[in-house]
Amino acid sequence: MVYAAILAAGIGTRMHRQDLPKQFLPLGEKPIIINTLEQFFINPETRTIIVVAPSEWKQFTEDLINKYDSMGTEIHVISGGSNKSESAVLVHEYIKNTFGGNADDILVTHDGVRPFITQRVITENIRAAETYGAACTAISTGDTIAVSEDGCTITGVPEKRTVIAEQTPFSFRLGIFEDVLKYADENNISLKNETELVRLFIAGKNSVRIIKGDNLNMKIVTPYDLEVANALLTEIKR
Repeated sequence: MVYAAILAAGIGTRMHRQDLPKQFLPLGEKPIIINTLEQFFINPETRTIIVVAPSEWKQFTEDLINKYDSMGTEIHVISGGSNKSESAVLVHEYIKNTFGGNADDILVTHDGVRPFITQRVITENIRAAETYGAACTAISTGDTIAVSEDGCTITGVPEKRTVIAEQTPFSFRLGIFEDVLKYADENNISLKNETELVRLFIAGKNSVRIIKGDNLNMKIVTPYDLEVANALLTEIKR
């Protein structure tokens, strides 16, 4: 069984909108999150989707999805946590409580504000999670990445060949995720402080397979990002 979790519990302060979280802002003729969800609607393997929404926007999210989902996909909306790690735990608990869930079931987690995800990337994530246990989408970067410990001075520059830019989906077998959570509990790792799922998996000595991402698989975070995304959507539809 393959589940998809669309992580959309953030409010998006960098978008500078007080009235509406960024995932609900329009991209073309539809909200960003609907553009994202449609790529999972059409995937033949992700027929059960769990959308993680801000608790105060849960009903709004359900109403929005009911308006646009005409493909019969089974969609569940739950309230999210304070970060990706906590939200992934809530999704896992929901799957176990609602569907039972098996150790070999796959969970594909994806940012709700990455609407240009492709079918290739989704499918390759599923296959890699089945084969290797966990997979992370990433792309190489042309920029040199610097490290700053204090935010004021550069304290390190990793070799460019060792640096990649993480995207989503991040996908894994449920059984491995349960082992990761057990490791975190036994080692007093707070999920409220550990915001990165990939880092959590690596801390537990789990191998994470790299899936080649796509430069178009951008994350819409700022007003500028939204302008770029609308321009891309116009080009794609031509």
